[in-house]
This record gives sequence, structure tokens and C-alpha cells, in this order.
Amino acid sequence: MIDLEPAWSTIVGQADAADALRSWAADPLHAYHFVGPSGTGKTQAARAFAAAIQALHLGGPQGADDDARHRQMRLALEDKHPDVEWHEPAGTSLLVGQARDTIIPSAFRKPADGPRRILILDRFHDATDQAAAALLKTVEEPPPNAIIILLAESIPQWHVPIASRCARIEFPPLRHVDLAGWLAEKGVDEAEGTALIEAAAGDLQRLSLLIEDPGFADRAALWSSLPTTLDGSGATAGRLVRELTALIASASEPLAERHARELEELDAREEALGTRGSGRSQIDARHKRELRKLRTEEVQVGLRVLARRYGRAVAEGGGPAMVAAVARLRDANEALVRNPNEGLLLHNLFWNLPRL
Repeated sequence: MIDLEPAWSTIVGQADAADALRSWAADPLHAYHFVGPSGTGKTQAARAFAAAIQALHLGGPQGADDDARHRQMRLALEDKHPDVEWHEPAGTSLLVGQARDTIIPSAFRKPADGPRRILILDRFHDATDQAAAALLKTVEEPPPNAIIILLAESIPQWHVPIASRCARIEFPPLRHVDLAGWLAEKGVDEAEGTALIEAAAGDLQRLSLLIEDPGFADRAALWSSLPTTLDGSGATAGRLVRELTALIASASEPLAERHARELEELDAREEALGTRGSGRSQIDARHKRELRKLRTEEVQVGLRVLARRYGRAVAEGGGPAMVAAVARLRDANEALVRNPNEGLLLHNLFWNLPRL
């Protein structure tokens, strides 16, 4: 019997979800709904689950040897399996056109290499009500050899009908101990690991970028020193914004390198298979979205550092100026969701924060 541990071991924490998937892999249902915040391991769990299914169910009249099963598992874990397809919104939302023209036809194709067609729909919480309605019948009754996995941070009200057709698996926020253990396996010491986990806010994807980021310590030091550096002048505020902007730009380098490697691998696959345009537009859109998300998270991390500092000042008897500072930090954090001009937002904030 094939050893599936190489697949299951890639799931960090999430013991309950992993146990459920181990049980389902031998006799999978037609559809699953993985639900939990960003960075809690849904993507890797879906990848491991797909790998296990393709390996376990490979067969035929003569069965399959372990080498063939290991190949199925390896291809799925490396996102190279032709019968494990990843779909995500081409833009900010998954629209009905993409559902009807791309996802549904893909579900009805016959397996090309493995025993099952597995479709993984990422960011399904961003599907419009029309797209969810269009997919309802396919999710409820896919072809016999197809399995559909929806990955979502939440279940909007208009997704309840499609969610009710799936087996739901919860992915709660990862525990500090699980993230610390993952970092320890990668050789990160405890003190550095604690700072990285705090900066990642429990997001495993962000944490994996931070351990490759040599500029993390410099950014953390600058944010920590801000309250004692500010002097109420626009010149100082502007200088600090420029320094932070440069450091945040450098923080995107590990992610940009990953994106470059991903495109190189795509080019190699297209060259080997003689295909062109295999999801490149979706990949480009995802790359832009991930870079934008990284910049926003970098600012959010810094605002949390400042909020703790000024919050302690309030607790220690700080006057109205400290209370107002906490309110300004909260307002700035809320404004980030509207994709504002980052430099102007920070300049206005720093100009109005009191010195500690």
C-alpha cells in the first residue's frame, strides 16, 4: 500500500481537517467546501487531498504499482497534474461567464492521466450570486469521475445553496504552537520565530514569505522607533514615509522571485506540451493581487505595532492626545480596505501622531 505521508505532512496544523481528509480520500464524495481565513492552510490541504485521491484510486484491470501511484502524488503536489485543475476569479470576482465557459466544461472532460478530474476553485467567497447559481447543478451532480473542491474564507448568504451540496471542512486560525513548530523545522530560532509569527498575524502564506525576507528586521525596527522619532513636522513625517515605502517595496522581492519561478515553470510546461496561454492571464492577475495584498499587510503590521504602543500609553494614563492617536490608527487601518494612496495615508497619519 502506498505511503501517503509525503502528502499529508505538507499540511501545517489543522489536525481535525487533516484527519477528515485522510478518511475521505479512500472513498471521496463529489464536492467539498474548505472554509477558513486566508493563510490557514486550505490551499495546501486541497493539494494534499488531490494528491492522495489520484494516488489511491489509480488502477485498472491490472491495478497500479507503487511507482505509478507515487508519480500521481508527486505531480499533484507540484501542481503539475493534468487532471488537477486550479481555478480562481480572473478579476476581483468570479463571474458567471468564467463559471459557464471555463469551469463547467472543465469538469466534464475525461481524465487524461489520473483516475479522477479534480477541480479546485480558489477564493470561492468572491463568486457572484449568478456564478454560484450557474455552478450549482455541476457541484451537486458532477460527472462520476469529477470532484470539486471550493476554497472560501466565508460563506455569503447567496452561497448557502451550493454550500449545502458539499461536505464542509473548517480551517480555523492556526495556533501559535503549530506555526512555531513549522518554523523550528526550518531552523528558525524561537525568538525570531515569535516576531515573525506576530508580523504574519497567523497567516502561513505570509509567514513563508517573511522567512525569506532579509529586510524584515529593518522594517520592524523602523515601525517600533516611529513613536519616539515623530516630532509633529511634515518634514519628519515625509522622511519616514519615504524610508518605509522603500523598505516595503523591498519586502515584495521574495514574492516577485516566486512569481518569476512560477512563470518559468509555466513556460517549460507549455513548451513540453506544445500549448500556449494555459491560464497565464489568471496567473498574471493573481500575481498583481498578491503583491497588492502584501503591501497592504505590511502597512497593517506596522499600524498594529503603533496601536500597541499608543494603547499602552493610554493605559498608563495618557491624555486626550493618546486616545486620539489610537483612534487615528484605527481609522487608517480601516481606510486600507479602500485601496487609498498609501503614501498620503501614512504622511497624514504620521504628521498627526504625538511623540512618545
